[in-house]
Amino acid sequence: MKKLFIFFVAAMLLTLPACAGTDTSASTDNSAPEQSETAEVQYDYQLKAGETTEVYDVTFNQMVTVTVDPASTRDGSIDLRSGIFFDNCTFNGGLTILGDYHAMVSLGAGCSFGDGSVVTCKEVTPGAAKETTMDDNFVKVFVSCEDVTVETESAIGVVTEGPDVTFNGTVYSKQEIAPDTPFLGIYSVYENNDMTYVKLAISDDSVETLE
Repeated sequence: MKKLFIFFVAAMLLTLPACAGTDTSASTDNSAPEQSETAEVQYDYQLKAGETTEVYDVTFNQMVTVTVDPASTRDGSIDLRSGIFFDNCTFNGGLTILGDYHAMVSLGAGCSFGDGSVVTCKEVTPGAAKETTMDDNFVKVFVSCEDVTVETESAIGVVTEGPDVTFNGTVYSKQEIAPDTPFLGIYSVYENNDMTYVKLAISDDSVETLE
């Protein structure tokens, strides 16, 4: 039940900070049983517009790549969001997310990362990051597990429901920054040619920008 709760909370967060429309995505269960042979493990995931995918109980010894379908980027309608939810997965080779808009990648509380393994986010469309504003529906990484490091030069959102996260070399603690709200969001966005970071205290029905 907790897995499903986290997943549905993550889907809700797709509307923040661009709070418009209703997500009518249907859930597609592409979960895989625990694999003992590397050759049997799926390492590439395509997020189709308007669909969600769930992956449980897999140890990834190589880099995992999640690519957001172009139909889910800026020109997609509000109901063409995409999502993928991992839980009880071990990422020994890291995780790469390729996308510009309209997607949520959720890391459940049972996930873990091997030494030196990080989440790397990259834009698909050259220059998209520098055109993205806080009104856009960013690619978001929703974090429920410990020891997650995110590295990017793109405009993305990192949302934690509790665990500290390291984002481009800085550790962000929800306990210290937003102890009284369910979620802390850190959004990377460009002002002119310089990346800046916006911190948000996020509840079920409101978003507050923090200093």
